[in-house]
Amino acid sequence: MSTGSALKQGLRLTRRADSAVWILFLANLALAAVAGLPIYRGILRFTGHSLMSGQLLRGFSVDWLTDFTINSAGSFDRYALAIAYIGLLSILVNSVLSGGVLARFRQPELIPPSGGFFRDTARYAWRMVRLMIIGLVCYWLVLRFLYQGLNGLIDRWMRDVLEDRPVFWAHLAVGVLVIAGLIFVNLVMDYARVNLVLRDESSTIAAFLSSLGFSLRRLRKALIVYAVPALLGLALLGIYRLVVPWEFIDTQLGGSGGWPYREPLMLALLFIGQQVVMLARYWFRVATWASEWSYYSSTR
Repeated sequence: MSTGSALKQGLRLTRRADSAVWILFLANLALAAVAGLPIYRGILRFTGHSLMSGQLLRGFSVDWLTDFTINSAGSFDRYALAIAYIGLLSILVNSVLSGGVLARFRQPELIPPSGGFFRDTARYAWRMVRLMIIGLVCYWLVLRFLYQGLNGLIDRWMRDVLEDRPVFWAHLAVGVLVIAGLIFVNLVMDYARVNLVLRDESSTIAAFLSSLGFSLRRLRKALIVYAVPALLGLALLGIYRLVVPWEFIDTQLGGSGGWPYREPLMLALLFIGQQVVMLARYWFRVATWASEWSYYSSTR
């Protein structure tokens, strides 16, 4: 199967598995709400219904941040730790849910029974967790040996260089290499998930090694199938930034007089618009898995 055919079939599979997109979106929205709740409560407790709470609608105030840091010592450290824990939890949740999403591609023309998604999720959960651990180790190896190792080597080799430009280009090359390494690990992990569900592989190590060999042998095509939907999802952020009238929103928020429900309505519309963008990004994430499923299954 060509890459174009795999992408087209992946888009068709995604349209038939739209309920899986909603489950991913709502699960991550709930995690985001849990992560933001402590910060929201801390800011609300500190500002109350003062004029500063209205000013924060229009933009973040450095003076207020300084005041908050002094009077609530250690708050941001606690918030950062809580967000880090929830970030690790989100990795676990998305890894587990990926099994249920991929299982929807087996017979997409059939309407799944009630609870079928969660039964498939539970069926592959432990294998997806083991694969997640392998992936985290690979990410750590890339960051440890490519990012820290090569940057430290450049610093030692070029410590006597008086001109900054060669040092900058050397570090930039390392950065590009690190990004390429992370993308390749992510590519291998995606095809390993597909392998686990498509072939019902019981060994996560075997699935990972098979995916590694598959990605190396068919690197160009596998990368195209992975990159096209992913880049389309990323492009949504640029479109959102260009389309949303930020100057109009800024003038509507924090202003005095006018309709009393203007600010809540504007914030509600802004929130809904942002969530629509996030939902579309999860749609393209599922489309990436569906395209990879189509391409990988055509080669087996």
